[in-house]
Amino acid sequence: MSAKIHYQDDLYFLHSLIRQLDSGLRLELDAEFFWDKILEDVFFVDATLLRLFARLKDNDYLIHRVEYLRNLRRTGTAFLDFLVRIQEDNRPFSRHINSYQEKINQTRRSHLEMRRGIDAILHELEPDEETSDIVSSREFDFLLAADREDPDE
Repeated sequence: MSAKIHYQDDLYFLHSLIRQLDSGLRLELDAEFFWDKILEDVFFVDATLLRLFARLKDNDYLIHRVEYLRNLRRTGTAFLDFLVRIQEDNRPFSRHINSYQEKINQTRRSHLEMRRGIDAILHELEPDEETSDIVSSREFDFLLAADREDPDE
């Protein structure tokens, strides 16, 4: 049995966590106390965003799928920007990042791929979303055909 996922709230929380991590890394925090927690949070955001994308990608019938994909793209972009900023040399934690450079670069690549996947899905869905409520002339003729065939009812 699949559990209900609250995409809006989950993405809002992740976006807030990214902003909080970004703000925290501007401070002169003691790495001895905070570095492990920061790394844990970075990789938690990474894994969670990718899992949410996998769920949205596989769920074609989700009602607000396009909106969730847009929000996921926005949160993913904020995460990508954050990953670039934590690698800057002027950050207090920058000297601790060196041993994780390859993992962070791999994370960036996977999120760039996720963003391309979201863009492809949105490109495929958005034209259909705009015209899905419009009744074509063939559909309109079909709906009125029943009235034309049986005038006694």
